Amino acid sequence: MANNPGRLVCLCNHVTAKEILDILRSGATSTIEVQQFTLAGTGCTRCVREIDALVENYKATAKKDPQLRINFKY
Repeated sequence: MANNPGRLVCLCNHVTAKEILDILRSGATSTIEVQQFTLAGTGCTRCVREIDALVENYKATAKKDPQLRINFKY
């Protein structure tokens, strides 16, 4: 899924996979947090499963940082 980070995940709100990965790297930990910061998946909701998959894949492969905090300047 992350093979093409520039591809649109959310067509309604024009959110790319890269934008979702960036917000995850900034500290978001769930699909709901991704939705709050990017609005991805809040229109027709067809992309929510793909967002879920990106979040789960990121959580499974990302290095854990116990001091990580969400960067609200995104």
